[in-house]
Amino acid sequence: MVDITYDSDFKTLRQAYLEVKQFLETETGDTVISLKTQIDNDLGCVGDDNWELIEKFVTKYKLDPTGFDYSKHFLSEGELFGSGPALLTLLTLPLSILIWLIRLFTIGKIDLSKKQIIPDWNRKTTDMTFGDLLTWYLTGKYNLRENVRVSIKNAA
Repeated sequence: MVDITYDSDFKTLRQAYLEVKQFLETETGDTVISLKTQIDNDLGCVGDDNWELIEKFVTKYKLDPTGFDYSKHFLSEGELFGSGPALLTLLTLPLSILIWLIRLFTIGKIDLSKKQIIPDWNRKTTDMTFGDLLTWYLTGKYNLRENVRVSIKNAA
């Protein structure tokens, strides 16, 4: 669903693309490969790290964060590394060892580690992509890429 149309020339779009890409790669120490590269899942920037990343991004480029809800996109540090996940890991450790032993003794012919036997207990989030940050940068206000249509003006 497109809510906003953003008009720009190619040079401005390219410059913005390179600027935001460089920012993300510098801050995360990883490579952005496409507009769909996710901050949490692909770049591994989680918890306090992605909180600081977003805060630095908004401050550096003087962006309007109105409407941005951190908890919609990311898990907090406490949700990731609190006592709940630690207890779950401890309780599932025997099962994980059994799965590893089965794979070892069958020389990899039976690999149960690829199946999700233990459910994901974390709250579901939507993550944010490089494209979302680029859209925020271009519009100056918090907008997700899916809600903005970019129109490229022809050079006169």
